[in-house]
Amino acid sequence: MRTERMVAALAVREAADAVARGEGPTGTARAETVLGALEALLPCCGAAVERWDPVAGRHETLAAAGYGDEALAAMELAFHEDPLFPVVRDSGRPLRVRDIAPADRRGPMFDQVITPARFADGVSLCLSAGGRYVGSVHASTAAESVDDEVAGLLRLLSADLTGLVDPLDGLPLAAPVPAGVGVLCWRPDGGPPVALTAEARPELVAPGSPLAALLTPTAWPSRLGRHLLVIRGAELLAVEARPAGRWMVVEHRVVSPPSGLSRRELDVLAALPAGATNRMIARALGVTERTVATHVEHLLTKLGVGNRAGAAAVAVEAGLVRLAPGGGR
Repeated sequence: MRTERMVAALAVREAADAVARGEGPTGTARAETVLGALEALLPCCGAAVERWDPVAGRHETLAAAGYGDEALAAMELAFHEDPLFPVVRDSGRPLRVRDIAPADRRGPMFDQVITPARFADGVSLCLSAGGRYVGSVHASTAAESVDDEVAGLLRLLSADLTGLVDPLDGLPLAAPVPAGVGVLCWRPDGGPPVALTAEARPELVAPGSPLAALLTPTAWPSRLGRHLLVIRGAELLAVEARPAGRWMVVEHRVVSPPSGLSRRELDVLAALPAGATNRMIARALGVTERTVATHVEHLLTKLGVGNRAGAAAVAVEAGLVRLAPGGGR
């Protein structure tokens, strides 16, 4: 048994190391690796790998065996509301049923998972990366068989398990995030962006988006420590990006237009760096050339510049980008 446990632990560590190098298992294969390790570490009647969805505010089952639908639903929808959840999450250590005083054995996990199935023991471990909660793993047994060695191995493997469960490969991120700020992670070399807050707008970095082009590895260094102004529909967003390993962390928030510019004046200003004429801008915005000329006159006054070239320079310096309604050009 000890040899089997060590083999399982080494398999997890090797898989996590490969993921950190940009290799190794991908997608559901990562969760299956974690599930296989749980089943090898102890004789499970049920095992599950759960990923936290910060936007939906619930867990998602990545892989499971032995648990019924009601038990999995409880893990997905109620584990984070269980009175013992903060204990498991904040300690960073595995919590076994045997470690919980009988008087404290209550809440959704006991009421909907452990007690109905008459599990004698079990263990839960929350996974975090730099204070960012990623997900959890659970295993239940028919006998009191979650011994100290299993608990110790799970604790030692916590970072490796996190890297396999987390879509960001266990990347630590600064926290907390201020209210009203959208945060997403994006890999310029491919793959969908990962929303980390409910306010996140993944479409900002959709393929072909002008913003995505500005955040490529060759372009973003010129914007380091500075923000971009992105016109998206009726909103103006201040967008900041910073590198984090293979990822770009993109933060955005709604801001007021600079220099007292109106929403339409911003649209006109964004078109000037490309050398667009009044006729071209009028056609794009669905207004008359006279209206565009008036907007240009007003924005020149508000910006304190003497001509279109000066206004275009201001737009470039501010990183002003206009996105089409769908997020692309």
